[in-house]
Amino acid sequence: MLDEPHLVAGRWSCWLFGEPRRRDAPSTGEEDRLRVDPGAAFGRGLGESEGDPCELLTGRFVTVAYDRDADYCLLSRDQLGAQPLVYAPVADGILFGEHERDLLEWLPSSPGPDRLALLQWVENGVVPCGRTLYHGVHRLPAGHRLALDGGGARVERWWQLRYEGVEPGDAATLAERVRDAAFAAVARAAAGARHPAVKLSGGLDSAALAAGIAADGFNDGRALALGGAFPGHPVTDERELIEATAHHTRLPLELVTYGGTRSMLAAGLAHIARWRLPPATPNLFLWQPLMERARELDVDVVLDGEGGDELFGLAGYLIADMLRAGRAGAAWSLAGRIPGIGLDPSLRIRLRVLRHYGLRPLVPPTVRARRQKRTAASASSIVPLTDARALVELRLARETDRRDGPTWWRLQAESLIDMRDALDMGAHFRREAAEESLERRHPFLYDVQVIEAILRLPPRVQFDPIRDRPLLRDALRGLIPEAVRTRHEKSHFSPLVLAGMRADEAELIEPLRRAEAPIRGYVERAALDRKLAVAPEERSMLGAGSLWRVAIADRWLEFQAGQA
Repeated sequence: MLDEPHLVAGRWSCWLFGEPRRRDAPSTGEEDRLRVDPGAAFGRGLGESEGDPCELLTGRFVTVAYDRDADYCLLSRDQLGAQPLVYAPVADGILFGEHERDLLEWLPSSPGPDRLALLQWVENGVVPCGRTLYHGVHRLPAGHRLALDGGGARVERWWQLRYEGVEPGDAATLAERVRDAAFAAVARAAAGARHPAVKLSGGLDSAALAAGIAADGFNDGRALALGGAFPGHPVTDERELIEATAHHTRLPLELVTYGGTRSMLAAGLAHIARWRLPPATPNLFLWQPLMERARELDVDVVLDGEGGDELFGLAGYLIADMLRAGRAGAAWSLAGRIPGIGLDPSLRIRLRVLRHYGLRPLVPPTVRARRQKRTAASASSIVPLTDARALVELRLARETDRRDGPTWWRLQAESLIDMRDALDMGAHFRREAAEESLERRHPFLYDVQVIEAILRLPPRVQFDPIRDRPLLRDALRGLIPEAVRTRHEKSHFSPLVLAGMRADEAELIEPLRRAEAPIRGYVERAALDRKLAVAPEERSMLGAGSLWRVAIADRWLEFQAGQA
């Protein structure tokens, strides 16, 4: 049951959950204006004859609007899916909540796993749109609403990002637009925070976050930088770059040294026990010490720069648009200007780029689906053939719900919105925030305005054979250390994850060899045995990530059996 409505507008009773903002609210200002006004705006919107009142909101939110006269209810999820919403039909209506765990205790019986959802998650870390790992428990997609009336429930789209052209300009003007859009997103994310912290690495995106906080005046002692040091893993350790960015932006730095004593498996099992879901990432054990230190320092909001790679990066599918328009010469020229390709790429590399960014997007969905079905039984796939073909059909069904616009814009929008929602990143971050008792905000992941602004940039300007994210790099000149601004290689946590898997090998991986391992009832057994035959020291990160999902899914299935 819902509590008393947050507001009543005519015949409508309304509830707002999460952290909604008014779409027209300023980036900075008093907390009461940003947190209270959204409800009033939403209530006024319900009385208007045109448009959806959720269009007046942005940020992380779920709204519930109940028409008492018509006995009609609308449950709406925010545009980008920052606030999760799951639901399940029951005999007398709908149960809904933030997480699957919230529903399970209210359902008449514990649902079993959704076979296809589990297999797709094991294979590539995503679940089919609208489904969860539990059979009969559904996830409302981002930008959609659930309409409930006497005829039942139906899912409708209430918001869709639309192509509005590009706004040209010279390089300096475009870089200034990028800086303004990025810093405005950071200011919106920091609004209302009393003592925020920037999760700082040695990378460009977190440095942009730190520069944005400094530009907003938070480097007056209110904000600090949090970084992790990994002295035992020099390939991963970015201590010097973190210190340089903190010094340059005048943010006090708290550096937490990773000792390598925490168990990857223990963190995963604790997540399963609390949330009744496998964790989305094996990295939970890496960042727990950092968040513990943040709580000790009385931090109330942690800002994370995740998502900047995709947001500020290349719209490479402009090459497909050039081919579609018959501009083969322009497509070939762009294929030689992919970031990192170098000034004199070989013919073989340029052809590979042309095939990936130019030809592949032009293949009709039905042709692509037939090809995927033919290759569904590849030796590397752990998904049985029948299930693999069923998953192709599910993906094909989604092809009809596509945005209008050029290929480069449409596929960039899919990357920035749909893929993140398919990964269920909003729910993952909300669970992390609950685990850590800290609010987590991601201005480069969940800010509609910054996505709209970046997608209005001319895509050609992001093509640079040497530099990735060239406009962002130009925008931050003088605002972050040159060593960070001009650095193109990235540190990875692969060594730490691989080391964590080896440390937990006996408890995490070895149980998969048992004939009675629950996951063997779902996957292609021969393919699993081939994965297990790879020696721990020879595993690639890609192979290790796949094996970790198999192993943690096996533990989740064991837990489910114990709960039944």
